[in-house]
Amino acid sequence: MRQLLLIGVLLLLLPSFFNAQTWKRQRTEYVFALGATNFLGDLGGADQIGTNGLRDFEPSATRFGVGLGYRYQLGRDWFVKGSGYYLRFSGDDALTKEPARASRQLNFRSHVVELSAQLEYMLIKQKSGHLYKLRGVRGKSWFRFEVYLFGGVGGIWFDPQGKDQRGDWHRLKPLHTEGQGLDGGPKQYSGFSLVIPYGIGIKRNLGGSARMRNFSQWSISLELSMRKTFTDYIDDVSTYYYGTDQIREAYGDKAAYFADPSGRITDHTVYGDPQQRGDKSDNDSYMMGMITVNYKINKRRRNLPKF
Repeated sequence: MRQLLLIGVLLLLLPSFFNAQTWKRQRTEYVFALGATNFLGDLGGADQIGTNGLRDFEPSATRFGVGLGYRYQLGRDWFVKGSGYYLRFSGDDALTKEPARASRQLNFRSHVVELSAQLEYMLIKQKSGHLYKLRGVRGKSWFRFEVYLFGGVGGIWFDPQGKDQRGDWHRLKPLHTEGQGLDGGPKQYSGFSLVIPYGIGIKRNLGGSARMRNFSQWSISLELSMRKTFTDYIDDVSTYYYGTDQIREAYGDKAAYFADPSGRITDHTVYGDPQQRGDKSDNDSYMMGMITVNYKINKRRRNLPKF
């Protein structure tokens, strides 16, 4: 009797044991991402001065991004992911009604490449219901999801461009629009920056029912994230006007135009104190909302008979 009881307990525990070990055979996952980006910097933004972060969100400046990634499961609740993204940013003072910002008449767009590594922690585990409709069994097999937090570190490359009166785009960094390289001007900025990504994701398994069992290796996610950078020049705007006369003499008419399209600040020494062009105390950041399709690699169990 005691042996029969022991065998019964083992039979009850075996399914739980094998389910608990399933993740070890599905550690790796490929990620394909498509979504939206929004830049939070000095140009455009909210209809008030001195606004930072999410309060400076401008919906019409939303652009797109695409990416590829590779996720590896470290443990029951921990994952690590490496990602590469191509992103588009934009900003335009014409989009804000705040007088000081609108009067600058500055604009930009930028192609951005991001490479990052992230650590993920699963807050809510995926629920696995029954695969078939059984009489008297409650629950919905399609209700499979997980919620996770993530954070990491990475790097970006950016190259801001400005649009002239004819609608043509020009690279801004070589124009030294804030007097980079001139006496008393800032040093030239780098086109690379460290970035800190962090956010939240919601993921759903596509193979949670008998009808969809052929898609058991596929899932879809929605990730919402912020990216903190360590540069204030993604939009080519950070410090003060240098003066278009000095910039024209050193770098030419095109540089003078993009330094101050409004034509207000001709000489940076006329007003005594330099005139503010951007807010150098607040680095640029950006938001991403990505829908990802994920494909999990099944690792064949060893020592199983082949039929």
